[in-house]
This record gives sequence, C-alpha cells and structure tokens, in this order.
Amino acid sequence: MMNKPLVVPRKRHYGSPIGIALFLLPGLGIFTVMMLYPTVQSVIYSLLNWQGLRNTREFVGLANYVHVLRDPVVYTALTNNFRAWLLYNFVQLPIALLLAFALSRKVRFASLFRFLYYIPSVTSGSALALMWLFIFTADYGLNNFLRRIGLGLLVRRWLSTDGIVQWTTNIPETWQWVGFYMVIFMAAISCIPEEFFEAAQIDGANAWQQLLHITLPSIVPVYIAASITVLKDALNAYIYPFIMTEGGPLHMSETLVTYTLNQIWNERQWGYGSALAVLHFALSALAAGLVWRFSRKSREA
Repeated sequence: MMNKPLVVPRKRHYGSPIGIALFLLPGLGIFTVMMLYPTVQSVIYSLLNWQGLRNTREFVGLANYVHVLRDPVVYTALTNNFRAWLLYNFVQLPIALLLAFALSRKVRFASLFRFLYYIPSVTSGSALALMWLFIFTADYGLNNFLRRIGLGLLVRRWLSTDGIVQWTTNIPETWQWVGFYMVIFMAAISCIPEEFFEAAQIDGANAWQQLLHITLPSIVPVYIAASITVLKDALNAYIYPFIMTEGGPLHMSETLVTYTLNQIWNERQWGYGSALAVLHFALSALAAGLVWRFSRKSREA
C-alpha cells in the first residue's frame, strides 16, 4: 500500500501590505487628527507666553514648566487627585467586590439589584454632578435631612469648608462607578469553579471565609488590574469638582484637569495651561504604561 504524500498546509495570507495599510489608514487618520496633532500643538504652546486667539505669542522656553514646579495650586490639585485615588482604590473597589460576591450567590432579585447598581455608571456624569450639588448645598439636601432627624450638629458647609470639600467632590464619582467594577468582578467570579465553593461549604466555611480564601485569591490579577485602572480614573477626575465647585473655593477642590481648564478658559493663560496639559499627559501615559505592563505579564502567566 502506497503512502499518501504529506500535505503541508498553506500559510494563511491576511492581505497584502498595501491592503492592510488601507484598512489602517482611516483609524490612523482619526488618531492623528484627534490625538497626535493636539498633543504636539500642546507641547508647542507650552513653550509660549500666549493669551489665546490673536494675541501676541512670546517664546519663553521652559519657563511655563518652571512655573508648574513652583505653583502651589498644582500640588494642591495633585493631592486632590491622590485623594480621589484613595477613595477609588480603598472604598470603591472593595464595595464593588462585596456586591459582586453577594450577587454571584443565589440571592432573590439579584438581576434587579445588578441593574440598580449599574445604572449610575451609564448615566451622564454632568447630570449626576448637578444632583450631588443639590444634595451638598448648604441649606438643602443633606443638611436639611440632618436637621429633620435631629442631627443638626452634623450640619456643615460641604462645598466650602477646607478639609471637607476635597472629599465631597470626589465621593460622588466613587459612588458612580461602583456598579461598573462590580460587573467586572462578577465576570471574574463566574470563572471560579463552583466545586471550590461547594467543597468549602462542606468543610464548614462561611460566606466571609469563602470570600477571603477562595474568591479574592482567584481574582487577584483582575483586582490588581482594576486598582491600576482607577489610578487613571483619578488622574482624569474633573466633572464633579468642575460642576460642583469649579475648583473652589480658593482652589481647594482643584484637580489637575480642572486647574488646566481654568487656566486656559478663565485666566486665558494658554501657554501655562498647555504646560499643565503636558504634565497631565505624561502622568496619564505613565498610568497607561503600568496597565499595559501588568496586562502583558498577566497574559504571559
């Protein structure tokens, strides 16, 4: 019996280089116009003393960057960004994990609760900021509620008191995205074999022990990736402080983005505002690099 000749499968060709380039061209064009060009322009503007529009442009070199390093408001803004990260990392993510774990178990009306918790993350941040502005307004919302239940001693000026406004402008965004990370953790928990939980129940482990010794160790890569992602979210925080206080009073609630916008649009310091934008871009690129590096290590593992 004659042996059949070995047939070597042909390599698949996904298209010529010209065809691939044509497919990439629209996306590359949009990226260039919407991202690359504005970034280059911001770097150029950061080297100028310019009040925008048709005003005279004066080349000042790195003077704007020196000003950034000496500006105390920049450090106040970065401190508020750090506060946002603390809330996201140590309040938002743990609450999201607890909700995900609870709703992953057999709970009545679990689908309804998932829907309710997820609604804020798909709602306009501007609309929610106006709602929270009403809640924290001095004579309405929360203060009125505290007076009615006999807790008038807790009444505060939530949006104008130093040491308080820095947190109240970040709490709403912490609340908004709990449902988003809850869904991510629920997807990770669904990949854990059910036999693990059944064996733990047979051994007498309660829900808290199952969370600490089965769920959390199994989703550590996802949790760490989420904790790095919220670093990016904290750097980009601006909707709530911008709408609720415009960074005030006296720059106490500024974040890096709100201060950049105030310098460009209110103070008309386009050169200095561009230097702040470049600083924000550098910090965001660093955060994105951390996310990419961790994602790559996770895939290799």
